[in-house]
Amino acid sequence: MTESVYINLWKKLYEQAQTAPTDAEGNPQPSFVKYLELTYTPEEAELLQHMDRPGRFISTQDLAGIVDKPVEDVEAVLGRVHKRNGLLGMPGFYSLPPVLILFNKNMFYPEIKDGDLEAADLYQDYFIKDKFYKYYEGSMKGTPAMRTIPVEMSLESQQKVLPAEEAHDFIMNHAPEELTLVPCPCRTRTEKMGVRECKDKFPVGTCIIMGPAALHFEMLELGKRVTRQEAVEYFDNMQEKGLVGLSDNAISENSIICLCCGCCCSQLRGRTRWDNPDAVLPSNFIPVAGDDCIGCGLCTERCMLEALTLDPEIDRPVVDTDKCIGCGVCTLTCPQETLALQRYERSTPFNTAREMIKTIALENRE
Repeated sequence: MTESVYINLWKKLYEQAQTAPTDAEGNPQPSFVKYLELTYTPEEAELLQHMDRPGRFISTQDLAGIVDKPVEDVEAVLGRVHKRNGLLGMPGFYSLPPVLILFNKNMFYPEIKDGDLEAADLYQDYFIKDKFYKYYEGSMKGTPAMRTIPVEMSLESQQKVLPAEEAHDFIMNHAPEELTLVPCPCRTRTEKMGVRECKDKFPVGTCIIMGPAALHFEMLELGKRVTRQEAVEYFDNMQEKGLVGLSDNAISENSIICLCCGCCCSQLRGRTRWDNPDAVLPSNFIPVAGDDCIGCGLCTERCMLEALTLDPEIDRPVVDTDKCIGCGVCTLTCPQETLALQRYERSTPFNTAREMIKTIALENRE
């Protein structure tokens, strides 16, 4: 009986665009089921199995009617789960969490609490070893869930820039009004496990969460609300340190801006460490060195994707366009200020995040 409620819960999670972790035969992945058992008590899972897929809210009153229990009892359980980041919503209305929140539930705070390290170990199995990252990073047909957003200062002057294509314009004019800085779950996870390779290079830092998700994290006191200008300043600071800016593969309705490293990030590692070259949509820019280049090689050292190499014949960096995602990190510390991003048409993000999610959902079920 206890096992069946977690399987039923897995089935509800499987209905979302990215599906849910499975084994080789398509059955619930054992480590992920253990993670659900770690995350929700049997009493909680008994209620949650009757909710709709992630993103679809149900009232406490309606759920109480389905399970034939007093509304106040159901609200007490759901409120408790919500308080520890296991559900979205507010008193009276709740939804199962999307994978971004569910997989990272224990990683939005720096302290090591009971269950955190076990959750991290289970993640290594269902997410990395069994390659669920391919679904997390997009669809099995190669549609990425995230896109690269370079910053204005990395672009060569007078380059054609489309709306929401550059980070400053996106944050100031296209992102939702609600912006919250939330600890990066990817670097938090490797930090808690004691295996963070970039520990001496980058801070754990934060993601910029947007829209309703920002309100969720602010409500749970897991994030700090910021203005658009503060978000721009934080983005610039992290890019100068060498972190790559990513957001949802869409122009509007976005929910997150990640500032990623190549050793911890669950998105960027698809390209840097794992076998998923379709992870992350590249921008429509690539770096090109000008005549003032002195061949110092600093840009090649900053590239996490090993997309830049020094050509000994011309003593300048050359770019591998298949590897380069056009983030511009390589340009920001050029001592001659001669390396800049130039337009290179190759990608088109979705108009809305809703369109992107619908496409990924369809492609993952064909």
